[in-house]
Amino acid sequence: MAKKNVGKVIQMLSPENYIRTKARTLPIYQCLVNSEWREGGIANIIISRKHTNGNVTVCFYQVDLFCLGVKNTHYIFNISMEEYQDIVSEAQYTEPITISYDLAHNIIYEALEFAEDFGFKPHKDFTSTSQFMLEEDNDDIEFFDIECGKNGKPLYLSGPEDSQQKINSVIKQLEKTAGIGNFKYYSAEFYDEYNQDEEEDEEVEDDEYKDWSFEEKKKLFLDYINRIAKLKEEEIKQMFQVGNSIIKDTINAELYHKYYSEYCDDLNINLIDDIIPDGMLGVNPGSLPISNEARELFEKIYFDGLVNPRLGLKLLEKFKKMTPDIPASYFLELKLLSVKNSFKYIERLNEYTEKFPDYSLIRLLHLVEELKLKKDTTQYLNQNFSCYSIFHGRDVLHSIEMVQYITFHLLILSQLEDVSRVIAFIQACDELNFQEQDLTAVTMILEFSKINVVNNYLTR
Repeated sequence: MAKKNVGKVIQMLSPENYIRTKARTLPIYQCLVNSEWREGGIANIIISRKHTNGNVTVCFYQVDLFCLGVKNTHYIFNISMEEYQDIVSEAQYTEPITISYDLAHNIIYEALEFAEDFGFKPHKDFTSTSQFMLEEDNDDIEFFDIECGKNGKPLYLSGPEDSQQKINSVIKQLEKTAGIGNFKYYSAEFYDEYNQDEEEDEEVEDDEYKDWSFEEKKKLFLDYINRIAKLKEEEIKQMFQVGNSIIKDTINAELYHKYYSEYCDDLNINLIDDIIPDGMLGVNPGSLPISNEARELFEKIYFDGLVNPRLGLKLLEKFKKMTPDIPASYFLELKLLSVKNSFKYIERLNEYTEKFPDYSLIRLLHLVEELKLKKDTTQYLNQNFSCYSIFHGRDVLHSIEMVQYITFHLLILSQLEDVSRVIAFIQACDELNFQEQDLTAVTMILEFSKINVVNNYLTR
């Protein structure tokens, strides 16, 4: 996460926007990589740039040279030299060595290009932010011939954290792009032989119900469902575990891969939470600008006001005075009415949907109410209700918007008995880069959706 104690160097710019617009003007301070990057196939690269105040901004890149390209990336903004040295000394990989910027650049971009040849995209934060810590990829950069793959072919090494769904998805992608027999895959045991950046004592959750019969699992799961309001914490954990075991037994791998690919394409969107974009406010190009204070107030109403509706309504009045007549204020009003279970909610929802038919957030609220009255939701499984369509092709969304969309789409899926489709959607959502303040709520929504689809399947 970005540090908040930024210096005068950024002034009105957020850390993300500073990196996007000004990082390349800062001189390179240091480039580091783990010493065994060639042999192991994973390059853990640190690139730092120095500010005029003596601080540094540092970006981290986990680069899979064998197959997946830029697997992970993040930054820490405008930290002191002491903090930076502490971070480097605590790096989890062994023997970080200093390399030239040009070599670091080539490692990242050669791996990126190799992965893209087989349909693998870089981590979302690379596209949105951390690529701008790098120089432009042009002829000014000295070329280094970096070997990718093994003998020119992809080699996928799964780590202990990779779920079976993730492994299946990567293999399916390689079968489609490289062709069967033109790549290699090795499991986590082999992965450890390459000395990757993994903790040896990390526990991998096992399926403790794998030896149970399907009927035994079904009986236990339905018993938990019937007592769900009275379950103790340990029983809730066991309910999730037996539910996941049932999913493994029932999922159709071929359908899962098909749906997962479709959902990943639809959700290939950069998420932000540092600033409320104009599209989320419903502000048209050329309209009066909305102040940063008003944007921050929108977030306060959404996160604090929905917990305390009385406070939320007071803040909403202030928000309306600060902004022109924009759809966002009507959306906030609807959210507050919904939390209060107000009888006015449906009436206002219909009124505001008619007033702002193209505003995505109000449209999603209206669609949710529609779905509650439907016994068959399959008609909503088409492109008209995709994330791309709902948000009019925008490629950057605020995390609030994505949470609203996930809630809507899970309501569509909740009426179905299609375990493969639901799990594919949940797995695709897991790939999104939610920030900590949203991650807990999203994870809870997704986990309970698994329970719901298992229950539908077992009680059909």
